[in-house]
Amino acid sequence: MGYKEKCKNHKKVMILSMFMFSILVNGGFFPIVNFNPDSPDMEILMRLIIIVMAVVFHKSIGSLEAVIFEKWSMVLVGILNCVLIICGLLCRYLIEFGEVSITYYFTLSNIAFQMIVLALVSTIVYVWERKKNTSCISDK
Repeated sequence: MGYKEKCKNHKKVMILSMFMFSILVNGGFFPIVNFNPDSPDMEILMRLIIIVMAVVFHKSIGSLEAVIFEKWSMVLVGILNCVLIICGLLCRYLIEFGEVSITYYFTLSNIAFQMIVLALVSTIVYVWERKKNTSCISDK
């Protein structure tokens, strides 16, 4: 039994895990790029590590979504990815509420960049994996 069959057999657990880990990662890696010129500087290597890890995580989420939500449209998956990112950002906001760092990180440009880039990564990987899976099935 391959991983795709295991994911389909344990769909509820996979969806719950995807939501929990997405909230943790999206909240923890925010902001992947900070456009606020007044914010404290972070080393470029640390920033690159955060960007790479966030993109790799969302690539994995897109692949998982292609297995779990194989009949969903690209728009629904894109909305789901935006909801996952918003939930992570809301948790991060609640954790930092009342701190000075909230003024450095929670700017419109930081939030928009995080939402657009990471949701696009997951959604594009979802579409690509579905096309790859569809072409493999039709070749057999």
